[in-house]
Amino acid sequence: MLYIVYQIVIGLLFSAAFPFLLVLVLATGKHRQGLGQRLGLYGRIRRNHRDEVRVWLHAASVGEVQAAKAIIEAMRRPLPQAGFVLTTMTTQGKKVAAEQLPPDVCCLLAPLDVPLAVDRVLAAIDPDIYICLETELWPLLIHKAAVRGVKLVLVNGRMSEKSFRNYLKIRCLIASILRKFNRITVISDSDRERFLAMGADEASLSVEGNVKYDLTLPDDACSVERRYRSILGAPADLEILVAGSTHTGEEELLVSLHATLARERELLMILAPRHLERLPAIVAMLQARGLGFHRFSRLQKGESRRHSLVLLDSLGELAGIYAVGTFVFCGGSLVDKGGHNMMEAALWGKPVLYGPSIDDFRDAAEMLESAQAGFKVKTAEALEAKIRLFRNTPDEYGKACRRAEETARMQQGNARRQAEIILQCLEKG
Repeated sequence: MLYIVYQIVIGLLFSAAFPFLLVLVLATGKHRQGLGQRLGLYGRIRRNHRDEVRVWLHAASVGEVQAAKAIIEAMRRPLPQAGFVLTTMTTQGKKVAAEQLPPDVCCLLAPLDVPLAVDRVLAAIDPDIYICLETELWPLLIHKAAVRGVKLVLVNGRMSEKSFRNYLKIRCLIASILRKFNRITVISDSDRERFLAMGADEASLSVEGNVKYDLTLPDDACSVERRYRSILGAPADLEILVAGSTHTGEEELLVSLHATLARERELLMILAPRHLERLPAIVAMLQARGLGFHRFSRLQKGESRRHSLVLLDSLGELAGIYAVGTFVFCGGSLVDKGGHNMMEAALWGKPVLYGPSIDDFRDAAEMLESAQAGFKVKTAEALEAKIRLFRNTPDEYGKACRRAEETARMQQGNARRQAEIILQCLEKG
């Protein structure tokens, strides 16, 4: 009855709003790309083999794409002929997925959680198993997939205190959704307690760590650093501050910090905003301050660097850019955005600096802090002071670099373990 009511309400709301939304899309062009896929208009996705296992993974955005990549690689060894479909909520995530995943992985935009769209998608993909990365719960999709007999697995589940309080308002619905999953793996013990309090089945729930931290350096790691230094025109002895995944309110603080530190010693800063659609606003801010800068994409095309500020305007480059960083700041943390994946930098042997807002990656911060390889700063002034301290104590900083790499390498194997859980679900038929 709960899902019947949900379906009726969502269906009526969508039907009433759709004509206005369609006019808005056509008039502004916003969200026009992939509109058909949002409505479930995929066409039928053929299986390469009659007995092929069809695996559907759903990722919210770019960060979850990396986790999906690790799981796909781990599943391919025991299931070499499995067919994989990946859906993302964002066009940016879809673009990165298409660039970084093997060409035979079908990358699509996720459908709206409305009746006809969900029905079309389930018919088109015809999955044997649906893998939800983290906690992106779409009630109608999960319900209809369960009715069709699709195996359901929630991987890398996490639930912040803020999300937990919000979910409590609709606990009845959330509990019903969670109990439809055959297995749920969560990141930490605190996540497990929140999932149980929300109504998840204890027998299906286990703590397995974070797939996002199961990272490996590319085979040509040394050439990656050389390539980026060449593009940036940065000799080996030039200090570089990489500010990754920054949000509104952080760029202003960082360019001021950069100006102060660069007066003491030459310092190149690479500013990497989390959302590339914000680039025009960031460019306007830099120009209003009279700051010279380069777009990374233009440096890639051969433009010579003259300024000490580079704006990373290309998708999928940040994880490699960390290789050239002398100092690394992880954004979304000096403003209330929950932080971002700091293990990507730690794997390159970079101690990570971040602000107090790290709810989404608190487990990573705790691991790095306990190893003295992650450093929380409350303000931009504290960040500046910490970088200055690192400059003045190179031996101690070198030790922190080694501890960061060791901590990141200890996380390897999470994807393999969670892939085994997914395979167990498939084997149970």
